[in-house]
Amino acid sequence: MKMLKAMNFKNCQYNHLVAVDKGTQLYRQGETAHSFYCVKNGLIGLYHTLENGKESLVRIYKAGDYFGFRTLFGDKKYHCTAKVLMEAEIIKITPQHIDSFFLENPETIRFLFQILSNELRDAEDRLAKSAYLKSLDRVIDSICFLTENFPDYHWTHREIAEYAGCETETAIRITRDLRKKNLLS
Repeated sequence: MKMLKAMNFKNCQYNHLVAVDKGTQLYRQGETAHSFYCVKNGLIGLYHTLENGKESLVRIYKAGDYFGFRTLFGDKKYHCTAKVLMEAEIIKITPQHIDSFFLENPETIRFLFQILSNELRDAEDRLAKSAYLKSLDRVIDSICFLTENFPDYHWTHREIAEYAGCETETAIRITRDLRKKNLLS
């Protein structure tokens, strides 16, 4: 998906966030949504925290990606925490009145629904894989996906494990075995 050309959405306020440091939380799971975001550059991770306190990296956003709108247009409570993985430049978009925003920005809404549809498809694919693939296959699949799509970021074993839906120790063991067999550089 490409960034909408010249963001000129009607009935909203823009806040340009420049040089947002790694580790900064843009919003937290459970908070009420008032805005959505566009990544101009950098990398953003969406983390879901389970009741037992474990975090899972569920989605990653790069330059040109929009995020946070699903919650804003839905139940109003963020289901994940958004954290900066690589220093980022972000545009925070706050509709002044949500119904007017929908009426006055039909092209934008269509674009965001396309993103939503693609994200749902990706989530369904990952869910199916987690149900049927072994940890080894999920870790390999995650390493391939993460390094091919986000090559400028150094992925930790923990992040790979969270994305693959396994324990960090499992990801460490699998990557160690792959390196021993010269299957991973």
